[in-house]
Amino acid sequence: MPISYDIDPKGRLVTSRLWGGVTEDEVLDHNKRLRTDPRFDPSYRQLVDMTGITKILVGTKMINETSLDQFFNPGTRRAFIATEDGVFGMARMFALRAEGLGQTIEVFRERRKAEEWLGI
Repeated sequence: MPISYDIDPKGRLVTSRLWGGVTEDEVLDHNKRLRTDPRFDPSYRQLVDMTGITKILVGTKMINETSLDQFFNPGTRRAFIATEDGVFGMARMFALRAEGLGQTIEVFRERRKAEEWLGI
């Protein structure tokens, strides 16, 4: 599966990584596994590395639906990293829609800047 995550309780950080061609079913599966993982805490920050995505297989309808299904606490910082323009645009669309639910998501092109913003 081209999506993985790691939960660091000591650092209070969830790191998700996406690579290759990620499908809508894989995104839904990732979200389900993460939100039901007993180690998950919705107040943890999140770093989402999308720099390895090579093909966009997720549509705008899916982006809209998942942006409304938030399981991180409002105000919790979440940083998405996307270097490819299409992936960056999809991540920005997700972030803008999720902001309406109190989510705090920023999209970056550089990992260093994302980590600085998260305080790691």
